[in-house]
Amino acid sequence: MKVCFDSSVLVAAVVDQLSNHESACACFVQYSQGKHHGCCSTHALAECYATLTALPLPRKIKATEALVLIEENFIKRLEILTLTQADYAAALIRSSQLGLVSGVVYDALHLVAAERAGCQRIYTYNLAHFQRLQPHGIIVTAP
Repeated sequence: MKVCFDSSVLVAAVVDQLSNHESACACFVQYSQGKHHGCCSTHALAECYATLTALPLPRKIKATEALVLIEENFIKRLEILTLTQADYAAALIRSSQLGLVSGVVYDALHLVAAERAGCQRIYTYNLAHFQRLQPHGIIVTAP
């Protein structure tokens, strides 16, 4: 099965200080090795870096640590879906046609990339955001 990860799941998968770490990590491990095929968008990498370095945690994640987490866990283990100009246009069009505003366009970028790549499922903790975007042929679920 080919799946796409939203940054909400990726961050939780590598940060053991988060309450949803165990389920996110188990899902990530299952779909980033073996017969399954895990993906994330290039935009997800930037979101992960921003989130990892800004989380209000007792044990802060330094910029250099965030980079290592992203390189070792995501870049080396997932197919990275490069967003194109057409993907950005599709995300903007979908968001505007549905009357959705603000940061939902970032979720639209992940969804457009996943649809283009032929993913069957997208894993996210932002279920409502993705469902409002009316995914085409992709199951939206949490780990």
